[in-house]
Amino acid sequence: MEWTAPLQIFTYWFIAIAIGLVFFRKETFSFNTNFDLRRKILLGASLLIVAFNAFVYSNSTYDGGRSIDLASVIVFAVGNGIAETFMFYFFFVMGEKLAQKLSSDSWQLIPKQTEFITAILFFMIYSGFIHGLFWLDLLPEHVNQASPLKPLFMPTQILIATSWALSFFWYRDLPSVFVLHGLVDLTMIMNVKFTLFG
Repeated sequence: MEWTAPLQIFTYWFIAIAIGLVFFRKETFSFNTNFDLRRKILLGASLLIVAFNAFVYSNSTYDGGRSIDLASVIVFAVGNGIAETFMFYFFFVMGEKLAQKLSSDSWQLIPKQTEFITAILFFMIYSGFIHGLFWLDLLPEHVNQASPLKPLFMPTQILIATSWALSFFWYRDLPSVFVLHGLVDLTMIMNVKFTLFG
């Protein structure tokens, strides 16, 4: 069997969803209903960031003449929105656990207030790794290097990561991030236009 790009993606999703269901069943199937003002502001800001990302991404990429495959659009937006969120959260929690250990009374190597910083650092390292060494190799060429909006791409990704990390940290809110990530992936596949089934 040929190790095709779609097969690699489906394998990644299988591993990610297995990890998510083993470690994060509670966060996946329960929803924190505490919608205080901070959370409303965070969700509103997250939606604005995702909308701004759609604008930047749509004007910084090209589709190479490929056509939209509707089945791939739906499967990718839902599948990657869930699977990769699990992986982001897995590395975020690893960062939290490490910070808790290193800041414990028995270790005292870092201040107790560094838990979020360590967690988001782990999240961003994984995000950079998976996009740089996995997605860029699998996806067809799509980045418009001449786009005047390209310099905004990375700062926008950092805003996305920060808003999702705060949802994890403050509310353990996976379902909202599943939706937000799905919207980001919807933007990506609608612009890059690749197929998972061809």
